[in-house]
Amino acid sequence: MRLFNPIIEEIKKFISARIKNGSVLEYKVLNEISWPQAGLTDIVLKSETGIELGNPKDESVSFLAWTGDKSLVRDGLISLVGPDIGEMEPSRLPFGKIVLISGSGFNEENCYDRFREMDLSRYDIALKGYMMRAVSQYMREWSRVSCEAIENGFSFSILGSALSQKLKELNYVDAVEILFVTSSAEDVRELKKTGDRFLQYINAMTKMAEEMDFQCESCEFQEICDEAEELRDMRRSLIEKGK
Repeated sequence: MRLFNPIIEEIKKFISARIKNGSVLEYKVLNEISWPQAGLTDIVLKSETGIELGNPKDESVSFLAWTGDKSLVRDGLISLVGPDIGEMEPSRLPFGKIVLISGSGFNEENCYDRFREMDLSRYDIALKGYMMRAVSQYMREWSRVSCEAIENGFSFSILGSALSQKLKELNYVDAVEILFVTSSAEDVRELKKTGDRFLQYINAMTKMAEEMDFQCESCEFQEICDEAEELRDMRRSLIEKGK
């Protein structure tokens, strides 16, 4: 599936530009994560919080894009633009988290359900001292890291490794690459421009898959579908399935 290839290529350009000016740190996904697990309802209270990432008052962007082209995704790589969690001085920072996936067997019939499954996997990560809230329809993610977790060395290497391992549990996921951004509101806003295009594709898919609405003439996503062959294929498949 090539629907998100242009979006992935834009993310790669973002990373490459920052590699050139020396502002990117790269980590390899950890084979084993020794960080203690927490319950899925683990809460980090404001009084216990050392760092907030993507607070509603700050810039935040989070989305997941996939492709069938393995050359576009560097498996097991975590890129960080900006300070790591243990290096942060302010108590709040803007936050970007972009997940790139290459996988197999994606088609117009299963791509939306697979997207939902991959997107929901982030809620299955339960790391002690880390709490995440997300609003997928706005591509935002708000996280808290406790003072105790920071003192004990919690990092984006740990967080990214946990997410990568969770996604790799899905048998159609072959490779996972993750980008974290804490550098500036400007950098996060740049990623949001790319994310806005991604969100248009997802909203079009959602309208077809959940609302079963195929009236192109009155649809606000007609222009998007006209540009994307995969969305038109998905529409045809759903119409045939509903007959």
